[in-house]
Amino acid sequence: MFEYLDELSKNNNREWFHDNKKRWEATKEDFLEFLEGLMPELYAMDKTIGLQQPEKCMYRIYRDIRFSPDKTPYKTHIAAYIATGGVKRHGRPGYYLHIENGESMAGGGIFMPEPHTLSAIRKEIYYNLDAFESIVNDDEFQSYFPELWKIDMLKLPPKGFSKDFAGVEWLKYKHYVTSCNFSNTEALSDDFHNTVMKTFRATYPLNKFIIDAMN
Repeated sequence: MFEYLDELSKNNNREWFHDNKKRWEATKEDFLEFLEGLMPELYAMDKTIGLQQPEKCMYRIYRDIRFSPDKTPYKTHIAAYIATGGVKRHGRPGYYLHIENGESMAGGGIFMPEPHTLSAIRKEIYYNLDAFESIVNDDEFQSYFPELWKIDMLKLPPKGFSKDFAGVEWLKYKHYVTSCNFSNTEALSDDFHNTVMKTFRATYPLNKFIIDAMN
């Protein structure tokens, strides 16, 4: 998988991709097989996601280049988002797996939630700060995720919330996402399945908090 993705990154064009289509299909099947092995354990841990079909959770290899100055047609990683409805349902918290040479990672949470969902999460944190902080400050959580994803954070508290609120910094997030990186050695190990599941288990309490906020 790494060899294929590395070569694709150096030959990111339709002619090379077409000539190596069988290699892509084999790589895709390997990834889907790995996802299929995760599904029963994920469902046993988090019933809200359902027992998903791997094909519905895997992202397409094709890049959306309509509004991008980078016109290379293919992604140089393989990824999946395991949630209710699969990759087409980003509005729900889920579990993310990303395989890339030197850049593999796993985590979860919720990315780009709808405004009403983001508002609901912030209100849940506001009224249940102790519960939220007990999750993100937990030793196991911290061992995988020392901090949440800080991209696009607000500089000021969101409208309707006081700057004097003890947990005001938590309200400035636009995404509540966890992320843990893996070396190629870890990703190639026989124990990688368990490594990914441990990461997902560490993410689960945050996902549950978000789901409770949405309900």
